[in-house]
Amino acid sequence: MKKFRCYIVDDEPLAINVIEQHLSKLDRFEICGTSTDPVEAFSQLQNLHPDLLFLDIEMPELSGLELIETLETKPEVIITTAYRDYAVEGFDHNALDYLVKPIPFPRFLKAIDKFLTLKEGNEQPKSTPYAHILVKADRKTIKVDLRDILYIEGVKDYVKIVLPDQKIMTKVSIGNFHEQLPPGQFLRVHKSFIVAKDKITAFTAHDVEIGKTEIPIGRVYKEEILKLLQ
Repeated sequence: MKKFRCYIVDDEPLAINVIEQHLSKLDRFEICGTSTDPVEAFSQLQNLHPDLLFLDIEMPELSGLELIETLETKPEVIITTAYRDYAVEGFDHNALDYLVKPIPFPRFLKAIDKFLTLKEGNEQPKSTPYAHILVKADRKTIKVDLRDILYIEGVKDYVKIVLPDQKIMTKVSIGNFHEQLPPGQFLRVHKSFIVAKDKITAFTAHDVEIGKTEIPIGRVYKEEILKLLQ
């Protein structure tokens, strides 16, 4: 499977770090370089030829938009900035998307999905843009393959991640955990339960079944969930 090479330009190291963390969850993307100096980035981009450029606008000496104009070979560009006012100008420079800092992961995924759709075409079957999630449990960070998750249960201030061969408890609210999951692959069916859509083996108007486990459908979720399953 082809991997896409990314370069990040931002004069704020913390902003670069956020994008690096987001990209670390995406198996199909790798970082070929970063820079806080747009002039230095210009030189590196001539040699690296990344597939995707994450680019801040407000930078000293050379703005992000000016940097785009100087590049003879232009990668796809996702603009990252703290200022919403640059959106129209960014799209005038054929930017693929425009992300406002601080960048939440679900919104970042939407931008990635635009890139994948552009590169692979609408006729290609869509795959999840990343295949794992990192969770903290038992004083360590555990890499959990999303394809292995059966369902997630909220237990007070924790969530229990249920896999075929183990259960992992991590301290996070079920709402915050849900935001980290790829849209469409997991369904919130109850205030205390999230299920993997492709693991559902049967359902009624009141519950979904994953193997022999029955998981209730909450009243406020029922109408939307039944539409998605039927």
